[in-house]
Amino acid sequence: MKLHLLPSITLLPPPHDNAADEQIIEEWARGLDWVKWLLGSVRARMEVLLVENEAQTVAAAWRVFAEGRLRDEVGPALKAAWHAAHAGDVAGLIAADTRLTALLSPAAAVRSVRAGAVLLKSTRHARYQGVLGRLREAVEQGQCSGHIAVVWAAVGHFFQLSLANVIAEYLHLEWDIAMRDEVVIVKPSGRHSIPGLTSQIMHDVMAAVALHVVDA
Repeated sequence: MKLHLLPSITLLPPPHDNAADEQIIEEWARGLDWVKWLLGSVRARMEVLLVENEAQTVAAAWRVFAEGRLRDEVGPALKAAWHAAHAGDVAGLIAADTRLTALLSPAAAVRSVRAGAVLLKSTRHARYQGVLGRLREAVEQGQCSGHIAVVWAAVGHFFQLSLANVIAEYLHLEWDIAMRDEVVIVKPSGRHSIPGLTSQIMHDVMAAVALHVVDA
């Protein structure tokens, strides 16, 4: 399967701290149909990603994810990896991936790496991959694990997605997988909504605990 860049991608300027930017992020976070297709293999093959429903409602599990793993681990990794991809910095991508391996629980890390492998496989035949191709080589050579957040940030940059799009689409992926078996789905609102969480990650509000390398 060959993937091609689509001409309908809209690039928007980086957000600033005002009400107009919140509206921009709201628009960014609505979801892109072609990106949903691009991540379809991950949705199809992962029963659980990083939103864990441990004998609680899915809504409660989403809040736990938003206030814990997303804030402390995945959000900073998405942002660091996108900036590294934007700079063509494969070492930065490897570093972000290594940090996630250190921070995620063993079970979550296994799922994250499995999802990353699915996405790498589905984009293998895209042409002129640049830093994405170098990340793929690093994973194949055992230099890093290939967590889904890092792989997705590199794939998103390859397809010319803004950081806000990359964050929002990752959240859509988590939400869709978590909601798969739900009969009644009520989307989260306010600070736990996809636009709300995207805005918080973009403005570093969630990074109260810095992503760091844990020494072995």
